[in-house]
Amino acid sequence: MKYYDDIEKNALSRRIPVMQKEGLEFLIETFQKNSCHYCLEIGSAIGYSAMMMVSNIEDFHVETIELDETRYREAVENITTHGFNDSIKIHLADALTFDISHFRYQQFDCLFIDAAKAQYQKFFEKYMPLVKEHGICIVDNLDFHGMVFDIDNIKNRNTRQLVKKIKRFKDWIFNHDEYDVEYHAVGDGICIIKRKG
Repeated sequence: MKYYDDIEKNALSRRIPVMQKEGLEFLIETFQKNSCHYCLEIGSAIGYSAMMMVSNIEDFHVETIELDETRYREAVENITTHGFNDSIKIHLADALTFDISHFRYQQFDCLFIDAAKAQYQKFFEKYMPLVKEHGICIVDNLDFHGMVFDIDNIKNRNTRQLVKKIKRFKDWIFNHDEYDVEYHAVGDGICIIKRKG
């Protein structure tokens, strides 16, 4: 598997959240198994995960949205430097208000949500309709460093509120009539969501 260790180390040294290697390997293997070629990613950060996907999956394309302008500019630089402009299209926007008519692709076979954790349900409800009938959605950071299992002992009020929102999303999606959900204790907790039937 091709890695971008320099980009990963640099991001971690500046506390920019990038997906753990274990999680990325799982993500890539899942997309390969499900014959995915067009991915919509919510939360680009500096472009690391998108670059990992397109360089390790044959004929793969990512359309991705990033809210933070500084990270967006860094992502554009990384994507351009490594020659991925044809396979990665990045938008500087708030994913909650983004006009979906601006997408390069109008349908995707996979959705990857790794942005503001408090908004997971809103992201899912807005973007899952763009995923083909037999497509999949992967959501990362569902355990939030194990805090989801120990909410009562979180001292910081803001962190506690955030973790409660993550848990609410988990409860909502796992009990949803229209979706099958598989949980995997990989990285910081990942789930794979597919439509039933």
